[in-house]
Amino acid sequence: MCLRLGFRPSSVRVACADNHDGFRTNSSHESALVAEATSTGAPLRRFDRLIEFTRAAKRLLALVVALVELAPAAIAASTVQPPQTVAAPLVGVLADPCTGVPTSPTADHQATADPYNSWMTEWRALDWGQRCRYWRENADLPPPSRARVVFLGDSITEAWKASDPGLFLHDILDRGISGQTTAQMLVRFRTDVIELRPRVVHIMAGTNDVAGNTGPTSLAIIEGNIKSMVEQAQCHHIQVMLASIPPAARIPWSPGVAPAENIVAINTWLRDYAKRQRIVFVDYYAVLSDGRGAFKASLSDDGVHPNAVGYMAMGPLARAGLKRVMSKGRHASH
Repeated sequence: MCLRLGFRPSSVRVACADNHDGFRTNSSHESALVAEATSTGAPLRRFDRLIEFTRAAKRLLALVVALVELAPAAIAASTVQPPQTVAAPLVGVLADPCTGVPTSPTADHQATADPYNSWMTEWRALDWGQRCRYWRENADLPPPSRARVVFLGDSITEAWKASDPGLFLHDILDRGISGQTTAQMLVRFRTDVIELRPRVVHIMAGTNDVAGNTGPTSLAIIEGNIKSMVEQAQCHHIQVMLASIPPAARIPWSPGVAPAENIVAINTWLRDYAKRQRIVFVDYYAVLSDGRGAFKASLSDDGVHPNAVGYMAMGPLARAGLKRVMSKGRHASH
């Protein structure tokens, strides 16, 4: 871009903008103008103004070029941005209430000083009954067979399938969840038992109540939770197998608790209640206990959970109990 500058037709000078660098002027042009003005007698102030105009035009053009370069960014910045999509909160009524619920530990949990408790704290805050543990697995099940059985329980039940996979064939389902109390099992009883339409439910619960996993409790509360599960099962024509709580003289994660006496009391009640209700009672405690309220050392590595040998000792009792309950017929518990 060039401007033709001059004070008369016979004296024309040219100043150009070159590659956005502003006016390309030359001091020799200015000197020539001054010399010509002097030789012709023109007032110097006219040429001073002309030179100032030339310099001002140079600065103006540089400003225009800069504005042109900045225009796209300025336009983009001034454009109204659409509102950002906010993730649906994990509260309230949701189409899928299990979205975002950590049913397995994440890297963030693993990075904490106590990964297990960090994970469980977050999970229970979003899903106290932990119904999301088997939510999708339940949805993918085929229609029930006439011999469907659900084993409901805590970590002792959850780990059973890995130690004795042969027990969990032919539509026998493992629905154990580590750390659960009877109150939590009662919350998910419809989701993990009733809605699966089994013929039989095997209930083993109470260790974590005694440990205080979800806070203080009482024998009456534990018994009431078990009775509520049995009554729901019976209302839906589901036969019940009640299991005794395995022995424990101490609980590693609750060192202040003395569990042995309470476990014996609950097992005594379970046996009597099963007899009154005419339902099958499976006494695992009898084969796992050392006779002093503790787990036999050969059958448990931590004094609470059966090891592979312990599950081998429990297997025949479970199978015999299933055979008994199946032989009683579908409505035997009424």
